[in-house]
Amino acid sequence: MTILDSFLGAKPAVEITEKVFIKRLGDSITIKALTGEDIDKIRAQATYPTKNGKKTELKVNEEEVSRLLIVKATVEPNFADKQMLEHFGASDAGECVQKALLAGEIMVLQTAVLSLSGFDDEDEVEEVKN
Repeated sequence: MTILDSFLGAKPAVEITEKVFIKRLGDSITIKALTGEDIDKIRAQATYPTKNGKKTELKVNEEEVSRLLIVKATVEPNFADKQMLEHFGASDAGECVQKALLAGEIMVLQTAVLSLSGFDDEDEVEEVKN
């Protein structure tokens, strides 16, 4: 088997899903893997110019990145659902994530999304090197 065969036999990122159990809710949230392009767009969306004296610098709002990662990766529930937005008094899906989930739950979901998207493969890379 060649590396090409491995790529051709792999599931597309959009088909890679996982359920993350949220103890407080007694239920699971279904997430999907994100591509590098998805993550780049999220980081760009959460980047803002800030004044630093006479210079203008770009600053990434990491909390917003976290919320947007969850919004983009969540298959079920839909944080942009009208009922969800109304129930939590949120103006958009990112704000709904912030209001619907506890800080630790956001961290668990963010970690799960990044892991599912391949950001925990360091051990595998090290194994191959040795």
